[in-house]
Amino acid sequence: MATYYVREQQAVIHKRDERLVVTRDDRPLATIPLHQLDQLVVIGNVQLTAATIAALLQREVDTVFMSLSGRVLGRWLSNESGYAELRLRQLQAMSDPRFSLSLARAIVFGKLSNQRALLEEATRADAKRHLRGLTAPSTPAGTDELAPAPAMRRRPAVPAGFETVARAAEGIRQMLEGAATAQDADSLRGFEGKAGAYYWPAFGQLLKRRMGFEQRRYHPSPDPVNALLSFGYALLQKDLTAAVRIVGMDAYLGFFHTIQYGRPSLVLDLMEEFRPLIVDRLVLQLVNQGRVTERDFVVDNSAHKPVVLAEAALKRVIAAYESRVTAPMRYPLTGEQTTWRRCFELQARQLARVVKAEAMEYVPITSAPAASAGAESAAAE
Repeated sequence: MATYYVREQQAVIHKRDERLVVTRDDRPLATIPLHQLDQLVVIGNVQLTAATIAALLQREVDTVFMSLSGRVLGRWLSNESGYAELRLRQLQAMSDPRFSLSLARAIVFGKLSNQRALLEEATRADAKRHLRGLTAPSTPAGTDELAPAPAMRRRPAVPAGFETVARAAEGIRQMLEGAATAQDADSLRGFEGKAGAYYWPAFGQLLKRRMGFEQRRYHPSPDPVNALLSFGYALLQKDLTAAVRIVGMDAYLGFFHTIQYGRPSLVLDLMEEFRPLIVDRLVLQLVNQGRVTERDFVVDNSAHKPVVLAEAALKRVIAAYESRVTAPMRYPLTGEQTTWRRCFELQARQLARVVKAEAMEYVPITSAPAASAGAESAAAE
């Protein structure tokens, strides 16, 4: 999937022959070949001409509109009437309490397993660094064995937050056990919520720069880290929505997330396993490597968006996200080499097979072969 982002404010997108041309003040900024375009993401105040709109609709290009604060405002979808049978099966499956609970358990298992894995990787990295600090120098050759032993290297302090992170990983393990035997959706959500209460304070301990982060907060985000997480999740949501659309399922009929007006519950279901794998690891890298700092945010303390990514930082964050989702990975269910973005679609297709009774159970992705090393170094450096 070729994805193009247009984020230049006051820009206009024109259609010229078989390409789109982005201009601002009549100056060309970028050219996008239409035959390469699968998804167009428009961020903020960007205008589209009537010819552009017609071309995108005719070619069924997934066109996503986002606010500068990272909220998905809407998208254009192609004619999806050919998926009526699949959607009927989805509605029937969602209406079966036992089926929905079984699928919801798998969704929660994926999320909590990946949260726990992220914390445990960071804990192991800190433990290795701590043990390296305990290594004593070897005795030089020819030294009298009765001579005083050389001084041990000074024992380093246990990394700050080490015990908090370890306890959180153990707490999430216990929530995983409880979720596996949850007898109804409400108790399952209780285990998922308690796991979050363990996870987010520990996540904060992994940040070199807390930037005011204490707990996960959104609508609106009160600090830069929460704003960065929300923006990352918005990018993830638009990609999972595209995957659901390609497969033909109804984005609003979920199994773990309840139905609410305007809520893409199925997309949110599929997002859960990927939040720690994609966005949480990415945020740790961006913050801990100093690629995003407090200077990259606009703070105006308004009621609706008190902290927003500055326009100059959007390019870096989007580029980092695209680098992650287009990175190679091995799809565990088949062993094929693919990318994370393609993995989103493969998981949506797997879910569709379960809904159609062509597969027995949904298997979430619970490992990060392409991201583990980077996450460990980002979290523990």
